[in-house]
Amino acid sequence: MTDTTATQAAPAQGTDHLLQTQDVTVTYDLTHEALHKTSLSFDAGQVTALIGPSGCGKSTFLRCLNLMNREIPRCVVGGQILYHGHDINTPKENLFELRKSIGMVFQQPTPFRKSIRENILFAPKKHGRIHSKDEADELVETSLKQAALWDEVKDKLKQSAHALSGGQQQRLCIARTLAMKPDVVLYDEPCSALDPISTFSIEETIRSIAESGICEIIVTHNMEQATRVSDRTAFFYVGDMVETGTTQQIFSAPRDQRLVDYLTGRFG
Repeated sequence: MTDTTATQAAPAQGTDHLLQTQDVTVTYDLTHEALHKTSLSFDAGQVTALIGPSGCGKSTFLRCLNLMNREIPRCVVGGQILYHGHDINTPKENLFELRKSIGMVFQQPTPFRKSIRENILFAPKKHGRIHSKDEADELVETSLKQAALWDEVKDKLKQSAHALSGGQQQRLCIARTLAMKPDVVLYDEPCSALDPISTFSIEETIRSIAESGICEIIVTHNMEQATRVSDRTAFFYVGDMVETGTTQQIFSAPRDQRLVDYLTGRFG
């Protein structure tokens, strides 16, 4: 992700980023601009945290990246969203195909009412990516290992996913996302409903996934979590992306007074 200290500053042209937004805005009901011009860039193998008070635009921005906002009536997303250099913010973009590559993990764990094994295989089977039992077995094991869940469930793959704990269910959802072999994974407060031990497991999983070269972007209200898992951080406030930089710089030497106030607990 490239540095910028104002939402109006667009990323440099010609740079080679996996995912990039240029002057992205989100407007509801034609009048309410929930997100002002936001330009950010994201790279493979990096974790970016989006922080800020509730209702400041972080989740709204996150949902732009796999075009989820398109499904909201009377919601208009402006600007460019470049994925591998191609602008996906067009009516012609195939959402079904796009979300194979840009996966998402939500705030509440959402396992299917199927076995652990079938949770992993559901989407790959639907997309015709599984051609034999050996391929299926390998994909299940690989995905669960990536999500640090294999050792806990390898002997009960036929059991219902709903028998797992909340933290295990969330890691299963991550494994299910990884089974489609995305190169971007979005997380919308993935630990907000979890206990501290489960949260630690999810954070370790996020870091290990980044090491495999996947780009990850996480919305979090937990500033300590942002410092633990992310390489870069962007601070949002009242619809503006106020400041972005390395996580170390954002937390140790913030430039914008609004960010200083947020980090010191003066608001939000």
